[in-house]
This record gives sequence, C-alpha cells and structure tokens, in this order.
Amino acid sequence: MTQRNIEVVAAKRRSIENIPVEIVERKGIGHPDSLCDAIAERISVEYSCWCQDNLGVLLHHNFDKVQLVAGEVDIDYGRAQMLTPIRIQIAGRATPLCQGKKVPIDDVAIQAAKLQIRESMKYLDPDRHMVIDSYAGRGAEELQHVVAHVTANDTSFGVSYWPRSALEEVVFKVAEYINRTLITELPVGEDIKVMGLRRNNALTLTIALPFMALQIRDAASYQQLKKDAAAAIHAYAQSLDERQVNIMINTADNLDQNAVYLTLTGTSAEMGDDGAVGRGNRVNGVIAPFRSTSLEAACGKNPISHVGKIYNVMALLASQDIIRRVPTVREVTVYLLSQIGSLLDQPLVATALIHPTNGSLTSSIIDDVRAVLDENLAQADTIQSRMLNREMTLF
Repeated sequence: MTQRNIEVVAAKRRSIENIPVEIVERKGIGHPDSLCDAIAERISVEYSCWCQDNLGVLLHHNFDKVQLVAGEVDIDYGRAQMLTPIRIQIAGRATPLCQGKKVPIDDVAIQAAKLQIRESMKYLDPDRHMVIDSYAGRGAEELQHVVAHVTANDTSFGVSYWPRSALEEVVFKVAEYINRTLITELPVGEDIKVMGLRRNNALTLTIALPFMALQIRDAASYQQLKKDAAAAIHAYAQSLDERQVNIMINTADNLDQNAVYLTLTGTSAEMGDDGAVGRGNRVNGVIAPFRSTSLEAACGKNPISHVGKIYNVMALLASQDIIRRVPTVREVTVYLLSQIGSLLDQPLVATALIHPTNGSLTSSIIDDVRAVLDENLAQADTIQSRMLNREMTLF
C-alpha cells in the first residue's frame, strides 16, 4: 500500500456561515474572462482528442494564455453595428511534431475556439464578430518528458472546499438561471456578473445584465424589461433562500444620458471590456474572497501532468467526496502541494482542514477523512478522462 503524506487538522477560524459578512461573485459564460477560460479549455480538449485520434497518445500542451481584446460597436435602441471586431489571441505551448507527423496546432486551436463560441453564445458569431489568431509555440523539451512520464510538471498547490455556502449557492444558481433560462424568455445576453453580499441576515445581489439593442425600441421598453428581469430573478432567488433577497440590476444606468447596458452580441467584449484566462471563476464555479483559493488558471492547462489544473480539480472532488461520505464533517478545505517530478498521486503533502458537524475533531473523523482523501489521490489518473470528456466545468 502506498504511504501518502496526509494531514487532517481542525479548522481554527469560524465556518463561513458563522461570519457576519460574506461576499461572493460569479461571472457568466459571456463575460470576457469566462469566454477566455472556455476557449482555452476547449482548445486543450480538442487538441488532446486530435492527438488521441491521429497519434494514439496525449501530447504536452498548455493553452492557458488566451486573451480577448475588445471590439467597438455603434449602438442605440433598435440598432447596432459592429465597427471593430473582437480579437481572440491564443498563446501557449504545444507539441508540433510527433512520430514524424505534423500536429496542426493553430488550426485545431482556432476551430476549437469557434466551436466553443457557437455552442455557448446565442448572439455572438465567431465569423462575423470576431477575429481569432493562434500564436501557440513549441513546448520545452523537458516538460514534454515530464508529461510522458505522468509526473507533476511543477511545484505548485491546489486548493478547494465544499460545500458551497448558502450565498455561494444562490449566486451560482442565479447566474446559471440567467444564462440558461432567462435568456430564452427575455432579450438578454450571456455577459452577466452576479455579486452577492450577505449582511444582517439579508442577501443583496448586484447584477450586470446585458440587453439586446435590436430587440428594444426605446428607453421605456428598456425600463420595463429591467423590471421584468428583476422580478423573475427575485422570484427564482427567493425560491433558493428564505432570507430577504434584494435584486439590483445595472446600477450604473443613467437614462438621462442614454447610458444603459445595451449590446449587439450579448457581451461587453464588443465595446471595450477585455478578458484573460484565470481572472474569472475558480474551479468550484465562484469567486469567494473569504475562502482559501489558488490563483492558478486551470483552464487550458494540460490534463496529463499540470498540477495547476489537476490538483485544483482533485481538491474539489476530494472535498465533495469527504462531505458525501463522512457525515461527521460539516465543511472541509483540501490543500494539495506537488513537487516537480513526483508522482501525481503522491503529493508532498495533502491537508484537509475540517469543521466537524458537532464538537471537536476526533480520531474517528480523522481516520475517515484520511481514508477518503487517500482514495481520491489513488484515483488521480481518472481525472484526466473526466476533463477530456467534458464531464466538469472548470470555471
């Protein structure tokens, strides 16, 4: 049996639900940062699939340097024209040649980006509204060797926690409701941001919500649609949490100056808002400044050996598994530290920070958590296939 360095310790600070103020954010799928995350991850998946289908192997790559340069539009109620297209710049590293066969890195990357946009965005057209370029370079030889031996390619750490707090759950689900449901009922786009505040047993959600200019004839119609959206979002949010929920939409609007959130494509990327991989949601779907987190950009990194990706995902899956299988644990944060060149299932240390359901941390809880964490580490190789099969969202 493999002996792993696992530490299970009691959390010293208060549980997230017991602090008086909490802030949580989620960026929607059309936010420029989320677009970059989604494109980077889709390129990683499509590149890996091409290599498997054509070469029978997975090759080194890191496409985690996607950048979005905003375009420019001329827009008003009832009209909109793209003046300057949105530019997507794909950078990173990959393996251009294997077994004497050239790997079409740039073609795969550009087509993957277009495929992702077509599948996720209702109004944004990658051919009409965007220019996509690939500048991916050759990966370092020593890193290609590390990938081949499936060992950690870096000395880094991953961290995640479970369960989500009540506010985190509301913020996450409200954003998904807008992106998946409300967009089919009202003329709104995907570039949303939900910022949640919990204070004095009340929730405030400040929401950036783009409206589609071509479907709105005047300011009065815009105001009515805002009211309709606020009512629908409030009803949904209130169904998730019995506490008072306040909904505030597009608080920067100034109707007198005709400054409102109108878009042609459903994203502010069309008019001055740039984006980059790693600036958005963490692997658990939210941005939570009151929680432990990693600054690694998981999207686009290779799923074979890059601990900046694998250990963050593994920390989340292990946390979820601990909560599911150890009922004496109320809240857990898992930290995984790698050492370059070491086997992925044997981190330098794996730490679980525990809030017991009742009382103090007992030897029985420690043993139960250690066993679940050890089991998750032993299954490190299964994470690769789950990511390549797109069974999980990393942002």
